[in-house]
Amino acid sequence: MEPLLQLARVPRRPPPVDVAIAGGLFLWALLEALLVDGPGSPPVRALVAFAATAPLVVRRQAPVFALLAVFVVVALVGLLGETPEEGANPFPPMLVATFSAALYARPPWLAKAAVAVPPLTVAVAYVTDFFAGSPTPVDVAILAFFGFGAWTAGWLVRRRAAQLAQARAEAPELARDAVAAERARVARELHDVVAHSVSVIAVQAGAAEALLGDGQQAARAHVEAVRRTAHEALEELRRLVGMLREDDARYEPAPGLAQLGELAEETRRAGVPVELALEGDGASLPAGVELAVYRIVQESLTNVRRHAGAAVATTVAVRIGSGAVSVEVVNAAGGAGGAAQPPGTGHGVIGMRERARLYGGTLVAGATAEGGFRVAAQLPLEGASA
Repeated sequence: MEPLLQLARVPRRPPPVDVAIAGGLFLWALLEALLVDGPGSPPVRALVAFAATAPLVVRRQAPVFALLAVFVVVALVGLLGETPEEGANPFPPMLVATFSAALYARPPWLAKAAVAVPPLTVAVAYVTDFFAGSPTPVDVAILAFFGFGAWTAGWLVRRRAAQLAQARAEAPELARDAVAAERARVARELHDVVAHSVSVIAVQAGAAEALLGDGQQAARAHVEAVRRTAHEALEELRRLVGMLREDDARYEPAPGLAQLGELAEETRRAGVPVELALEGDGASLPAGVELAVYRIVQESLTNVRRHAGAAVATTVAVRIGSGAVSVEVVNAAGGAGGAAQPPGTGHGVIGMRERARLYGGTLVAGATAEGGFRVAAQLPLEGASA
């Protein structure tokens, strides 16, 4: 993509490659002027060769001028020359100038108008007997076709380069939107987790209040305060996260470690062989961390199915230690059904990284030496809460 943008760039001064192109075509035209029959003396023919090729030096800065210069050379030689031209000059410069006009001319309507110059040049050459050997209309049509092909190539490069430049300009904004969307999704899911915990607090506080006797008024007041605060916190959570929801608040069980087996089985049914390894005791793992682990594994397996194709061996390892939870998803190189590995620049990786960062963790994703892809996350447990 970078070479295409480089090709479409218009520098302030002619780059060396343009000087080399013009010099190479001039050498070709000069040899024809000295060795091939045509109108005028050798010095005049050398001057014509220079006039047809020198404007190509500024083919990016002044593309229309370069194209019209070739047209003028053909017209003058055809009108003033006494002998038909036996060589190819100046039609190779015309093709280069046509490509350049379609690619570099500003504004775009001027580039579109340049498509008429090649067939007009050929028509003038035909009418003025520029050609040698009485060319047929078919010969003229072939030359016009090559001129139109050069213009089409330049226009397609122009359009593709513009699309790439626009995509590059929009990439930071798209990345910010992806992060914001993922954060909103995480907030909606954590709402269910936190709301469930606060609801349990409220229920337990209510039960404790009912068990307190009449002689325990001081304790009753504290428990009542706990219950009331829990209810108020729950209402505030509903209002706060409700703004992030497109639908009404729903209280659904958040997926966690217990659902990883179902996730792996679902992926196997889709044609991806998955080996799941779960090490450690997750009984006391905070619900929010469980949710983050599940989503990281889910997104990683989705990327395998989407980018690497079916029948790609994949391993999922979740290890629960005393201070952190580690998640590692590794897939082999892709087969005929997909790319060699999932790309590391999509929104899925952004979302997984945001989930890990939410709990003070880290996530790395990238290609393996064998041509596959690896996602590895570390989520610290110290200070984590449900």
